[in-house]
Amino acid sequence: MKVSIIIPVYNVSKYIERCLLSALNQTWQDLEIILVDDCTPDNSMEIARRVVASHARGGIVTFLKHDENRGLSAARNTGIAVAQGEYVYFSDSDDYLPDNSMELLADSALRYSSDLVVGNFQITGADRWAPPLQLPTGVLSGSNDILSSYARREWYVMACNKLVNKTYLLRHELYFQEGIIHEDDLWSFKMACTAQTVSIVNLPTYYYFMQPNSIMRAPSLRNLECRVAVIGYMYDYICSAKHLSENRFVYSIYENSKAAYFDRIIYFTKDTGFHYRSYQAFRQKKYISAWKAVWRFHPGMALVLRNLHYALPCRMGYLYFKLFVQISYYWKVLPIKLRKLFRLK
Repeated sequence: MKVSIIIPVYNVSKYIERCLLSALNQTWQDLEIILVDDCTPDNSMEIARRVVASHARGGIVTFLKHDENRGLSAARNTGIAVAQGEYVYFSDSDDYLPDNSMELLADSALRYSSDLVVGNFQITGADRWAPPLQLPTGVLSGSNDILSSYARREWYVMACNKLVNKTYLLRHELYFQEGIIHEDDLWSFKMACTAQTVSIVNLPTYYYFMQPNSIMRAPSLRNLECRVAVIGYMYDYICSAKHLSENRFVYSIYENSKAAYFDRIIYFTKDTGFHYRSYQAFRQKKYISAWKAVWRFHPGMALVLRNLHYALPCRMGYLYFKLFVQISYYWKVLPIKLRKLFRLK
């Protein structure tokens, strides 16, 4: 079974050699590597070509180049278009892989005939937190089990470190939305809505590199605007299929995504005008009334209370929703702050 590793390349001269060597040195033999040059302004591609020329398996690497910089989504889509493997795998070019990564994931794919295989990951370079894989090695079968697991955030939205059956991917047109940030959120949501078999490998199959000296900066306004755009794309996708709009787990994922995105918007910008416009956009993208949702989906009490904002006039609903989201955030981080406080003592 051939696996295609797709690696977009842009401004990663410090890291591309490590990433590429980790892909070339995989113990899984039936492999191709696709490097997509997204008009990188540095010498990343020169380094990549040097590595390939000197490596015994250099012949499995394909070089592609965009005529202009088009972004991460487009680079991944370009890789999908030419991939010859039965399965495709996405890696960012500043990250890297254990030598047995593809072997572990491909063995799971073969064992369960998986639409999707999700591996675990380790953060390197800095001591920071990222949403972990919370499932044991095994398999999820059936749409409801997969959606309920995704709704509980038991597997991450990151596109990297997921081995995807290409036939399944093409059948459901699971391409990355171009022109936005947070494309992984939308792509993984669609994956959760369409997959019938997701197998889990709870072993490290990916090293997620965070620069140790980097400063955590607030996201740009464009970044936050894309969160609003993702909700719009999710809404259109849900409304395109009756079985999605009638699924209680889809409803939970969708409404919780609104709250999570709004939390980030109010946290990272003080522009109250943008806060209100974002809320208006979220409020308008409602495919079922809150009252019908209570009767049909039986959501948890927290979601019912939060969604009372829909029953209020727009300005009052905004103030209620904003307060609820802020209180929920502080309630969530309080245990973390208390643990840090006691450690200091």
